[in-house]
Amino acid sequence: MLKKFNLFHSILGIFLKNRPYEEKKVEISNQEYFLRAITFDDIKDLLSIEREVYAGELPWTKTAFLVELQSPDPHLYLLIQKEGQAIGFIGCRIFGKDAHITNVAVLTQNQGNGIGSFLIREVLEFAKVNDCETISLEVRISNKNAQRVYRQLGFVSNTIKPDYYTEDKEDALEMILYLKEE
Repeated sequence: MLKKFNLFHSILGIFLKNRPYEEKKVEISNQEYFLRAITFDDIKDLLSIEREVYAGELPWTKTAFLVELQSPDPHLYLLIQKEGQAIGFIGCRIFGKDAHITNVAVLTQNQGNGIGSFLIREVLEFAKVNDCETISLEVRISNKNAQRVYRQLGFVSNTIKPDYYTEDKEDALEMILYLKEE
């Protein structure tokens, strides 16, 4: 069944501009990394990254990742590795003319090296290919470091979503990057 789904998804992707992501080596801050699309086999690593980044919490469950990876909507889920170890990931799904970043996380010891910004720029390219007008995301009100990074990338504050995070009822700040015609 999974093979049939993958074949269907691949064919559907051509029509939705959701072409398979080309695996590649990338250099970020003079360090070499490997970037590729997330597979079902990576979910254990994603949960491990979440546990470390979110102090034991799991904002996304195994089921949530499975649902996203199987979505027929255009989406992009990328894993970044260093020396064979998963150190971060990003997820994005297209809703109309918006590319919504669903999740982004980089292991704490790898933060501050431009990895998160690099992943967001990959989503930016995906959004352009899919004729999006905006990229949006939610960030914790208390996460000033992430907000600073997003602003440096061109995101602006939009609205506050009260009690957005279910585990502690913290508000979220929705941020949007408006894509300009080139």
